[in-house]
Amino acid sequence: MNKSPKYFPSVLKSNRSQVDIAYWDHVMDSYEAKKYKESAIGVIRYANPVLFEKYGNTDKTEFNIPHGSVMVNIKVTDQSFKVSAPFLTVPAENPIPLYRQVTQINFSPLNLVHIVLKEGRLSFEYECPIETCEPYKVWDILYDICIYADSYDDKFIEQFKAGRISEPIVREYTPEKQEELHGNVMKIVDEAIRYIDYFEDKRWEYFSWDMVAITLFKIDNYCFPQGYLRTELEKEISYQMTTKDQIPQRINYARDFLRKLQDWDADKFRNDLYEIENFVSPKRNANDAAVKEIMKSIYERAKTEFGKRDYMACSLSVQYIFYYLMYYNSIEDKYTNEIYNALERSGERSWEESGKILFRALDNIMTDRLSAAASGTKKSKGFFSRLFN
Repeated sequence: MNKSPKYFPSVLKSNRSQVDIAYWDHVMDSYEAKKYKESAIGVIRYANPVLFEKYGNTDKTEFNIPHGSVMVNIKVTDQSFKVSAPFLTVPAENPIPLYRQVTQINFSPLNLVHIVLKEGRLSFEYECPIETCEPYKVWDILYDICIYADSYDDKFIEQFKAGRISEPIVREYTPEKQEELHGNVMKIVDEAIRYIDYFEDKRWEYFSWDMVAITLFKIDNYCFPQGYLRTELEKEISYQMTTKDQIPQRINYARDFLRKLQDWDADKFRNDLYEIENFVSPKRNANDAAVKEIMKSIYERAKTEFGKRDYMACSLSVQYIFYYLMYYNSIEDKYTNEIYNALERSGERSWEESGKILFRALDNIMTDRLSAAASGTKKSKGFFSRLFN
């Protein structure tokens, strides 16, 4: 326990979403000029230019775009905007529990969009006159359909025996790659439980919880699971990030979840490891100012810990905020390159070495010294840079 946890490089090539941020101005200009059809179509392009071109018809008024395990069907005319996503087939036996869940979702979190039942099939549906297609409203509609349809389908298939209407378009890993990913997740989990138990024995419960959060984010960052495995992982992360329960109770719940992963059927686990098309990113786009704002409080805390030579605390604080940033936000590659480089170099190093490497990376981001740090052509002149040598 005298070293920082092992680092596992992410299977994702980049953290960035496909959103075309610069195109939003064109969308708003079209709407303000009362070109409502052009504006609505523009929101679709803004969300994902690649899939916009790949799955749209010739005049870009009809789209059948895959998102995770659902197909999002969009039709834009001079009169209306219509979107639907066939969701699930209702089980022949005991469908009432499923209906209750769907009714609850229709009240919250859904707002404009609703799940409707037609001939034994559930579908996310929305339609409105074209002149009411305010761009932010259209974006919210697409976001809600994509995120919630893809989130709930695997859960309802597992819990209520609902049926899938269409199979997701996936890029399968080789059996060898699936085995590697599964094996490494087990290593992450096993190591985390040892650290959590060690910190608890020392009565360092906040270090234990740091390790809980780091581990959950790390699993997602490493293999980006899909299916029911993803549903359960997101559920645990959501609980840990939002609950008001006391730290000991949160740690106990997390330990139970990690042990649940250890006992997860290996074949089912591997079957939820694959790449998939995503139309709408669940992550927020974070520009330079947003990245700094997100990390500001942890930066100040880590700065204090580093100044006191509390390298274990500093290392855990920085690991937490790095994985937190990448889980909730789409950030530019210049940031992920800095972060991944630091995480890789700090893995399985002494707490002092780890704390110094990670804090330097965080300090580079917060003080706009990424280019100099990356090129190695200029020596940083910041105060903290003199402490790392």
